[in-house]
Formats: sequence, C-alpha cells, structure tokens
Amino acid sequence: MTEHVPERLMRHIDVPFCSLGLSTKYLLARHLDPKKNGISPTTLRLQDWRGLAEEFGFDQIDVENLDRKDNPTVDVLSAWLQLHPDATIGHFLQALLQIERYDVLREPTLQAAVGK
Repeated sequence: MTEHVPERLMRHIDVPFCSLGLSTKYLLARHLDPKKNGISPTTLRLQDWRGLAEEFGFDQIDVENLDRKDNPTVDVLSAWLQLHPDATIGHFLQALLQIERYDVLREPTLQAAVGK
C-alpha cells in the first residue's frame, strides 16, 4: 500500500473511518461522484464511486439504485460504514488504490482532513 499513499495518510491507517467528518466525505464526493469512463488497467474496476461501491462489495442492483442519488459517494460511504462499523482509513485507502485513484490520495485537502 505504501508506494502510492502519502506518508501523512499512512500515519492514520488505523484511525476509524467514522471519525472523518461529513465535509471530508463531500470532498471525496467532489472527486468520485463524476462518472469516469475509464477502468483501472490492473483491477478492471471503474475509477469513480461505482468502482468504490464494487470494491466495498455492493452488487449491480445497489449501484443502479445509488446512481439515482444526488451524492452517490457519500451514500456509498454511509452504507459501507453501516455494514462495517469497524472500517478504518486504511481500508478506505486500500479501496482507492484498487480503483487506482492516486489523484484522490494526493489531494492536499484530504490529507489535511485525515491528519486532524
């Protein structure tokens, strides 16, 4: 995991994901809500909220239902936390790596929010 994850984020991999505020989740949504046509060449996952949902174990029907929402990323994260209340920032970072969204990992505002 360490190759693409900034050191500032690596220090917080064991922090519960639920500790991130809603504003941070909306920040993530700004990056992940826009649909991308590309797929990860390594994992063959979509590189937007749909790939994240798939990485978290949501099926196609769930994704289709979430697609009708205004903020699908926030809804995916909320549903994921309900299913996995012990999820950590490290689990989330691993999902971002799987969909190869290195740009989100390097987002300075995200790094600052996680580091609080």
